[in-house]
Amino acid sequence: MAWLKKELFILSVLISLAHCYQAQIRDEYSLYLFIYESDQTESGAGHIAIAFGEDSTNLIYYTKYRQQDGGGRKVTNLSFNEALMYDNDSLAHQKLPPSLVLKLKAEQPNLHELEKLSDHWNLKEPWSLFVNNCTDAVKRVLRATKINPGLAFLISTPNELVEDLIYHNTLRFKQNEFIVLHGDLCFYLKNERNAVPQALFGKRKKRNNKAEGDCY
Repeated sequence: MAWLKKELFILSVLISLAHCYQAQIRDEYSLYLFIYESDQTESGAGHIAIAFGEDSTNLIYYTKYRQQDGGGRKVTNLSFNEALMYDNDSLAHQKLPPSLVLKLKAEQPNLHELEKLSDHWNLKEPWSLFVNNCTDAVKRVLRATKINPGLAFLISTPNELVEDLIYHNTLRFKQNEFIVLHGDLCFYLKNERNAVPQALFGKRKKRNNKAEGDCY
């Protein structure tokens, strides 16, 4: 019987180690989406950047622009506030900080794998209006985390991504797995409906400064 107890003890230790390993693999982390309104950008299409990390004091930040504007950028060890101001202060590509910041909860893939994927889409693959603009890069990263970013016709724009995130993940917003950290989501949604016409034809939408109601 002694050998049986020993075998059972070893088995229980192995099971505990396996559970610990699985927990490490599936540790939750946060994704941050930094969203600029169409009126903040010259193209009228808006802009979006992404960051992620185990906590808000040590983030990996990506922001993707055209090659003539410096291309994709990656900055490590940024705090949330530094990421919030990066495109405005450090790059001077935006006149103001993002009008909206969303915080999304994820647990897969692990942060190392997500960084590799983000390097590929944000740094290695060149910017392209129809294939790999700033929003396309972010959407590909989100899909890797099993967050549904939806599909956009012709041009992917930040406002379409926000609308699709809400449409496909309404319950996660209601359960506060996805939250608004900065800005007014209702205002953004009611004022950012025409991103593709704005990008292609310069047609901007009249702003509704009294946007109210339930956004999701």
